[in-house]
Amino acid sequence: MARKVKPTVQQAFGAYLKKHREEVLQEKNLLNFSYSSKLDNSKLAKIEKGEVDIRFSTLIEIAETYKLNDRDILGFKLSNN
Repeated sequence: MARKVKPTVQQAFGAYLKKHREEVLQEKNLLNFSYSSKLDNSKLAKIEKGEVDIRFSTLIEIAETYKLNDRDILGFKLSNN
């Protein structure tokens, strides 16, 4: 994946997670939300802002934390596809 595309994908994924947390899970407070996760508040914030390149194991933890099934984990449209 090209360097210019990667941050855009990370940002889109982060925006998707934030929207899911706020609208579907009805949790506006990221700190409170982090208590139900193995990921700390600062890491979740960076993921939602698209500032961190995550590992596959983190992706699995994100799916569990955000209550996303396998089809929903990448439930956003990539702009270059």
